[in-house]
Amino acid sequence: MGADEIRSQGFNLNELFRDVTYEIDYYQRDYTWGEEEVRTLLRDLCDSFRSWSGNVAFRRRPDTAPEYFLGPFVYHEPEKRRRFLVDGQQRFVTLHLLFLQLRLRAKEVEDSHTLDQLNRVITPDGKHFSVGITDHDPVLRAISEGRKYETGAGDSLSRRNLWARSRQMESQLVEELDAEELHHFTEWLLKRVVLVGIRAADLSHGYRMFETMNDRGARLTAVDLLKSHLLSNVGAGEEQLNTRWQEMLRELSTDRDDPQAASRFIKAYLLARCAREGDADDRRQITTNLNVWVRHNATHLGLITERPDRFLEFVQDLLDSARLYRPFLAATRTLKKDGDRLETVLFNERNGLGAQSVAVLAAIDPGDQPTDAKDKGRLVAGYIDRWYALRILQDLPVQSADADSLVHTELVPLLRKCRTVDEVASALAGLVGDEGGAIRDAVTLGLRGNNGPQIRYLLARATAYVEESCQRSYDVLDYLDREKFHIEHLWANHHHRVRQEIPDKVVFRSLRNQLGGLGLLLDRENASLNDLPLTEKTAFYARDNILLGIMAPKYNLRNPVLREFIKTHQLDRLLRPFGAQDAMTSVIQTRQDLYLRLFEHIWEPRRLGLPVTTSPASNGTAPTAPVRRPRRGTATRGRRTQVAQMIQAQVLKAGTRIVLAYRSAEHWATIDEDGGIILTATGGTPYGRVDEAGAVARGTKTCQGMNEWHVEDETGARISLRTVRDRAVVAGLL
Repeated sequence: MGADEIRSQGFNLNELFRDVTYEIDYYQRDYTWGEEEVRTLLRDLCDSFRSWSGNVAFRRRPDTAPEYFLGPFVYHEPEKRRRFLVDGQQRFVTLHLLFLQLRLRAKEVEDSHTLDQLNRVITPDGKHFSVGITDHDPVLRAISEGRKYETGAGDSLSRRNLWARSRQMESQLVEELDAEELHHFTEWLLKRVVLVGIRAADLSHGYRMFETMNDRGARLTAVDLLKSHLLSNVGAGEEQLNTRWQEMLRELSTDRDDPQAASRFIKAYLLARCAREGDADDRRQITTNLNVWVRHNATHLGLITERPDRFLEFVQDLLDSARLYRPFLAATRTLKKDGDRLETVLFNERNGLGAQSVAVLAAIDPGDQPTDAKDKGRLVAGYIDRWYALRILQDLPVQSADADSLVHTELVPLLRKCRTVDEVASALAGLVGDEGGAIRDAVTLGLRGNNGPQIRYLLARATAYVEESCQRSYDVLDYLDREKFHIEHLWANHHHRVRQEIPDKVVFRSLRNQLGGLGLLLDRENASLNDLPLTEKTAFYARDNILLGIMAPKYNLRNPVLREFIKTHQLDRLLRPFGAQDAMTSVIQTRQDLYLRLFEHIWEPRRLGLPVTTSPASNGTAPTAPVRRPRRGTATRGRRTQVAQMIQAQVLKAGTRIVLAYRSAEHWATIDEDGGIILTATGGTPYGRVDEAGAVARGTKTCQGMNEWHVEDETGARISLRTVRDRAVVAGLL
């Protein structure tokens, strides 16, 4: 093999995919990237984009901005514009899915320039996909055309996974990116994200390179380097340290297909118990290069050459913590209905709250008894799950960055001081007492542009809670599976049926999407009931779950357990049937109240083991903690939208009225003190983003809110929110 056979070159994504097609050979495996890998990649890309877009100098001169390195790949190029992908399939397929999802959004907002850019990297010749894997084509065609792919018994793992990851991307992109950021994100993605290609001389050479990279010894990881550093300093305890290290790895091997488990655990342990409080640089270094951080912070950790026994103690603490953490690691993989009651651990993991591992390890002491460790971790996971639910109900952000802030800013410093289970419970109860708002305030919350997964979660928990309380078999994971259960609108999207009761289309659209107008319905039922009036659907609802079935007349007459549940929880006016005489407004308000009452029971602090007392004036609805903490600032609770930034910088004032004109109609709204948008027509719970409020007002799927909502100046002239923001940036106010 001559040295001249190998060539390397850096490519940005535009160069990599434009006018080039990629194929794979038989030895390549299926597309196997899972939910966590895709979530992490998208989150990192969007975070990097936000750092870039927030820098005025980079926006003015994009070529000066740092590039985002996505790693190397190996390829063979038998002819011009045709490449065999030898190593890197998982990243290439994922990027191709991302392009497809971005193109769908560009079509929605009619962004022709972005469409043109994406078309060139998706289908170089206008017909064939740039990543030409024949098995993938049916799924990619469905995604490209914006239609559902019907998975079948004969489908490969790749096809099933492609469809699942595509739907995941669809939800996450809506959460991460406002509509008006789409163009800039696509530009940044194609021009500033790079990979390094290693070119093989021919296919045989490429295959040998593939074997070398994948079969002939793995590269040393940060975990391997950390172990080597510890071994080199432990002196005579080398054999003991190695034995304990191997035992720790065995404790973390609950899933043989997860080679990163040890790395994630050690990072979480260091963040939980060793990083300096409030030190963002510590957190960054541990996350990116844990072994280097340990070396550079030897004195802080007590790992000094004069005390070789400390190196052994350090590994022993890791081993003891791994043993105590093992049940929680297993709980992130499967839902076990046993005495452990760790289901919230799985829920948090599925909701993208992986930072819970840091909080759990901050509460657990390596010397704890297993039962105490389990009780502590259960309290922490339950609190985080409650925090997540309340954020949804208050229409506040629930992205990973918000969970990271909660864990590192509030939970870790608090939990490190706790020694017993009771102390952990009391500390978390203190946070509960410091919460703003109440569950019952969410009187108009519902399905919006970017919160589909969160609303599904609330519906799934409420449905499962009622089924369990009424001693019926259920599977909450099925409720969370969007392929098995659909979010059902009680009212079909036909305004004319209720025009006499609700003349305003905006009010109808908002009301129809409220929680009280929704439920979870089996896929096969949803397809058959789609456009029927509510009075005709209720008879079919009885087949699926109690929360929908109860709407049918006489549903509860032969169900004594259900009647007892209704009596115990005082739900007789809420959990009940409806008939043709019941108006849409009345039904949805009743059902909204029902859901909120159920959420109060599900996330009641005492039910989660948190010793919160209730003040007499609250009538049992507003918990107060034994020890009050200073109220947190709105910065830790509020929104990170551009409108919220303008409110915080006093570029806009709370109470500012804004207007959107669409098809000869004007829609007015008010900006609240947290940057939320309250539609004048509907009132109630504010929309978190101007895109969402605009989409409801217009009756469209999406809206470039910063461009379409306007403020009026003192002369009556209308200025877009985008222009207001750009002027503030130029003036140095943002």
